[in-house]
Amino acid sequence: MAPPVTRPRRSAKRIFLLLLALLLVAGGVWWLFFKPPHYKSPAITAITGGEDLDPFGAPLLKLTEEERPLMGTLFRIVVYAEDEPKAREAIAAAFARGEEINAICSDYDPQSELSRLNTRQNEDPIPVSTTLATVLAHAVASADATSGLFDPTLGTLTQLWRQARDTGQLPDLPSLTAARSATGWQSLHVDQKNNTVRITKPGLKLDLGGIAKGFAADEMLAMLRQKGFPRALIAAGGDIRLGDPPPGARAWRVGIRTFGPEVPEYINVSNCAVSTSGDLHQFVIIEGQRFSHIIDPASGLGLHDRIAATVVAPTATQSDPLATFCCIAPDQALAAFLGGEIACRIVTLNATNPEDRRSPNFPQIELK
Repeated sequence: MAPPVTRPRRSAKRIFLLLLALLLVAGGVWWLFFKPPHYKSPAITAITGGEDLDPFGAPLLKLTEEERPLMGTLFRIVVYAEDEPKAREAIAAAFARGEEINAICSDYDPQSELSRLNTRQNEDPIPVSTTLATVLAHAVASADATSGLFDPTLGTLTQLWRQARDTGQLPDLPSLTAARSATGWQSLHVDQKNNTVRITKPGLKLDLGGIAKGFAADEMLAMLRQKGFPRALIAAGGDIRLGDPPPGARAWRVGIRTFGPEVPEYINVSNCAVSTSGDLHQFVIIEGQRFSHIIDPASGLGLHDRIAATVVAPTATQSDPLATFCCIAPDQALAAFLGGEIACRIVTLNATNPEDRRSPNFPQIELK
C-alpha cells in the first residue's frame, strides 16, 4: 500500500505559513523600531522611531507640527505628544510668544519697541521691557565675548547696506565712514535689574537680527516645556532649538547645509541649539563681486568670501550670534572653541583652497 501523500503537503503548507508569519512579525518589528521618521524635513529628522513608537510601555506619543511666517523667515514647531489638542494649544502659546518677541525686537517694524528705542538716544536711562532688556543684555555679552565681531550696534550700517542691496550700488565713502562711526557696542549699557538702557554715542542704532531669532526659539521651546511638552523642537531659518529627543530615539538628526541644495550631512544632538550662518541664500552681486548679508564691522560691507559656519551650543541665544562670529573671524573662532559646551564647524569655498575645519568637540558628522 502506498504511503499517504497529503501529510507532507500539509506539513509543507504549515511550514510555509509559519515562515510567512515569522517574516511578517520580523517586518513589523523592523518597522516599529527602524522605520523612516514621520517628520521628513530635509534639515531635521529623528534618527530612529517616530510616531506611535512605544518600546518601553509609555503612553503613545504622536507627532504634531505647525509652521508660520515669523521674523522674516518660516518658523516650524514639532512636538511629540499624547494629547494632540493640548499640544496644539501649547504650539499656539509658543507662537504667541514668538510674535511678542518680534513686536519688541524687529528693526523692520517702525512701531516695535526696538525701533522706538532707536529714536530715543540720550545718556539718560531709558525704561524698556523685561524682554528687550534681556535680549540686549545677551547681545552685549556676545559682543564682549567676540571682541565686538558680533555687534548689536550696527543698525546704521545695516540700513546703509540694505540700501546697497536694493539699489545694486555700493555706498559712497562719506556715507560708509559716517555709518561706521555710529557703531560701538561699548556705548550700549543695559541694566537688567531696573530694565533700563543707556546709549552714549549719538547716531548709534541697534540691530538684533543676529540674536533675536535664537532668543525667540529658546523662549518658544521654554513655553512648550512649561506646557508639559519637552519632546519638541523649534526650527527658525538657520537656527534650530532642540528639546528632548523623539520617542525611542537617542537624539534628533539635524541636517547641515553649506553651499549645495541638498542636505548630505547630519549630526545627532538633543537639548541644545544648532545655528548655521552663511551666504547660501542671502547675498547680492554688486560690480561683479558677491557680498553676503553678514556685515564685517571692520569694513562696513557684507562679507565676500564664501563661508558657512555651524555652531552647536546649549542655547540658540548663544549659537545664533556665534555663527555670525565664526563667519567673520573663522580662525579666531576655531581657536576659541577647543572644548566645553560650544562647538563649531566652518567651511570655506574658493577655487584655490577649499577647507572644512571643525573644533575637536564638534559632533560626529554622518553622510546621508
